[in-house]
Amino acid sequence: MGVKLVAYKYVPMGFEMILEEEKFSSEAKIFNHWFNIKITDDPSTWDKEILWLNDMQSTLGELTSEQRLIRAHIAEFCRRHPLFPESIEIVCEEIGNTQLSNPLKIGCEGRGLLDALGYHDSHSMNDQQTEMINKYGESLKNWLAQNQPKDSLDFKIFRFLGEPTKKNKSFVEKLISLITANEVSVYSLKHFCGSECQQTSVLEDPWTPFPFGCFKCQAGCPDDASIPRCSCAQGMIIDAGLLCAGQFSGKQSMAHEFRRFIEEHSLVYAIAINSWLHEISVKEIASLNINLQATAKRISFLLGEKDNTKEWLVACFLKTIKDNHQGRPEDGVKRAELIDDYPEATSWFKNKYTA
Repeated sequence: MGVKLVAYKYVPMGFEMILEEEKFSSEAKIFNHWFNIKITDDPSTWDKEILWLNDMQSTLGELTSEQRLIRAHIAEFCRRHPLFPESIEIVCEEIGNTQLSNPLKIGCEGRGLLDALGYHDSHSMNDQQTEMINKYGESLKNWLAQNQPKDSLDFKIFRFLGEPTKKNKSFVEKLISLITANEVSVYSLKHFCGSECQQTSVLEDPWTPFPFGCFKCQAGCPDDASIPRCSCAQGMIIDAGLLCAGQFSGKQSMAHEFRRFIEEHSLVYAIAINSWLHEISVKEIASLNINLQATAKRISFLLGEKDNTKEWLVACFLKTIKDNHQGRPEDGVKRAELIDDYPEATSWFKNKYTA
């Protein structure tokens, strides 16, 4: 069976289409690019920013296959994925180079277009999981040595664990031994990190917040899976274990710290991306322990010179970062987040509306 993108002129704005070809038949399939914001395929839920971005797309002429694939990569983005916020820089580099490199899985909420095209096969997913686990191991060693954090994963681990104590140092030493073993598995991580979390109240309730729900999830990360169906499972389980071993006293404080990490980095990267779109400088935010100007400089370097199609892709990504996971599927209500207090994070949209 062959799979290919449908000719661009037949694809409606806000969607992508592929054609699966058998020997004597073919079937077209359509994928919603805004599902990771709205968690529904119903276009009537699209807000004015989405509609405006779709209109912007219609003025660009025919997109190349690479541009279409990069847009599909944006559509699978998830802020809860363990690659976040590195995933933002991965996509920005792709946009800057106008090339989908070796696309890492950066979320599970897309409609699976890249999977259907063969980009996330079992071999590449196994390689990604192995590389991610190895990076966790190196960052954990940095924390044990109390070296200076050097990247976003280091900062997350240092933040979740807090200051070294006899208890959390023992947990980290055992975790390093586990994840540097040749046969680390979902089951072994669930068992080890779950035992740490059992000492808190976080797993007692029927409903458990992110990232702790992975302990009970048999759909995305079954215990007997060598490669979990959910690409975030192993990293999410480690994150949960780190929070339980860290300095937080209860379920709400641990869940709040996880959300706060996501919201702070979403805000910083949104401001950095908005500054590239809007061609404005950024100012540091004193309450955040993140170098905003350095982040903006790095994002500007990755994105490079602006053109109309690149501007549209970046704007789609800014919209996705801003609104990913802010709506609850059951009621569609947008939660208040840190980014809502900083209109400068998305001022490009307002400027375009009023231009």
